[in-house]
Amino acid sequence: MENTEQRLQRLEDIESIRYLKHYHFCHCVDEGIAGDQQAAEKIAGRLTDDAVLDFTGMPLFEGKQAVLEFLTGVVPDVISWSQHRVVNEVIDVDGDRARGVWYVDCPVVYRAGKLPGLEGNCLVVGRYEEEYRRVSGVWKFSRIVALVDVQSAFDVNWREANWRRSNRDGDTLL
Repeated sequence: MENTEQRLQRLEDIESIRYLKHYHFCHCVDEGIAGDQQAAEKIAGRLTDDAVLDFTGMPLFEGKQAVLEFLTGVVPDVISWSQHRVVNEVIDVDGDRARGVWYVDCPVVYRAGKLPGLEGNCLVVGRYEEEYRRVSGVWKFSRIVALVDVQSAFDVNWREANWRRSNRDGDTLL
């Protein structure tokens, strides 16, 4: 059984990884798309030298420079606006290594003519499966896998939406 100091360290590590994801990935990628040139430096400082990014429908990006080029070069070329929202994270820490799974809902605006079939206001929904390493006391991304489940225009996403009161006929709580 973990002692109090070990439990506290694990909680601090989990909170550091949350901040890594929320700020050094979601916020900085969105800021980079919006034109913030300093966002690339903030992302770069939190990638391991051997970082890997595996994004649905894209080639595998291996090494810090390749991952950085995708996040700060390719993504802003294809997307003119985004707002990452990650939730329901499950983070497991094992010493100086950790794994995390996150759900993502990300409204975006795709630039015209950049991706076949995607243009304008869209919603990207999926999961991130990630690996992290603590390097010189700092948590960094070592592997980012983006599993895209939905990537379609807003009018398609919400066309059939309705207010569901129950999953069973007559079985409501309110």
